[in-house]
Amino acid sequence: MKQGMDRVTGRLIGGIPYLWQRLSDVIATPVGSLVGRRDFGSRLFELLDRNVDSEFHMDAFVRLAEAINNKANGLDDFRLLTMRVEVVASNHIELFLNGLLYEQGKASAVELERILLK
Repeated sequence: MKQGMDRVTGRLIGGIPYLWQRLSDVIATPVGSLVGRRDFGSRLFELLDRNVDSEFHMDAFVRLAEAINNKANGLDDFRLLTMRVEVVASNHIELFLNGLLYEQGKASAVELERILLK
């Protein structure tokens, strides 16, 4: 199981909370914006000024799947199955994800709620 430091408390976390934190970091970071890690991040920020319609949902799913499959993002223990987009406010979107988390060779179903895209 992957473990890391909680960005708020500084304590060691793992499992679903750490996966949520890793995913939110990847989603919030535009590809190419980190000097030392140009491959880290996602292209979801490119969608922020678009209308939320069926085309937006498809493009968001594709960009998220690309980010998850990018080895530089360190999300090789997660497989995305479904995604739901909810508009919270102008220019604020929340993602609700369903997928599989692989820990020690076993897959478990996970739901990740309220990952903010702004």
